[in-house]
Amino acid sequence: MNVFDAHCDVLCKLWKEPERDFYKEDDFLQAGFPALVKGSVDIQVLACFVPTHVPYGRRFHTILEMIDIFYEKVASEQFRPIYTKADLDERVLKGEKGAILFVEGAHALEESLVQLRTWYRLGVRGMTLTWNHGNCVADGSGEPNPGGLTAFGRQVIEEMNRLGMIVDVSHLADPGFWDVMEISKAPVIASHSNARQICHHPRNLTDEQIRALIAKDGVMGLTFVDFFTVEEKRTAWIDDLLRHLDHVCGLGGVDHVAFGSDFDGITNTFGDLSSSAAYSQLLEALLRRYKEAEVLKFVRGNWLRVFGNVLQ
Repeated sequence: MNVFDAHCDVLCKLWKEPERDFYKEDDFLQAGFPALVKGSVDIQVLACFVPTHVPYGRRFHTILEMIDIFYEKVASEQFRPIYTKADLDERVLKGEKGAILFVEGAHALEESLVQLRTWYRLGVRGMTLTWNHGNCVADGSGEPNPGGLTAFGRQVIEEMNRLGMIVDVSHLADPGFWDVMEISKAPVIASHSNARQICHHPRNLTDEQIRALIAKDGVMGLTFVDFFTVEEKRTAWIDDLLRHLDHVCGLGGVDHVAFGSDFDGITNTFGDLSSSAAYSQLLEALLRRYKEAEVLKFVRGNWLRVFGNVLQ
């Protein structure tokens, strides 16, 4: 049973240590190619994240450097870029591995729709609107008194809809989430967020937000970050993650929940989900708890639907 994972930070990690090899089997990358093979991850979203210490005026160029790393060191005949719905369908039909480029955080956009369109022309097919802090588009979930989308942020949503780019609301503060629900004409995703009812953290989605995402025909990707999964300071396990899955399904989300690991952006991993290679353990746990048809939706079908509906 092959997997579609909607978020990892491999490119940022390779940018920090460019001498590393995406195709080498070692412990440096949680979602390196050998781990993807072991975990049967066929489709992987790779996010370009600019660290917050990079100054304004250098952020766009930093994204270009990460995109260059993708084409020079990651993309290959074994791991092909996906740009269109036809590309996605072909990778799935042939059982081949494919990569989808995202940008995480519009702070790298530096207030320019020209730069957004440039990213698109270079293969980027989605954007997480914020990281934890505010930017030119909206406020992140870490802001103490957050607002919603800016005027420029509304233009960004409209342009992403026009281009066929995936709008990702993970990290977005609550007011901005509701603005996106109102403005976006296309389904949106939360690539790596859990349920706030189970673990009360501002990075997670409330029940009301989950229902709104369902109504928008979107998908939320449950993430393997321990402190988004359990409130206690302890090791998190697959069974803890499945509490979030059960909760979302109880809200009517069987067709609207999947997984976005956040591998290579995680400092404290689950006890039994330390890399993409461990996806087999998650699959075994899912099959013990859910019907096979439902598990297929969780691990790939729901993502395939929403990406297929947005990509042009």
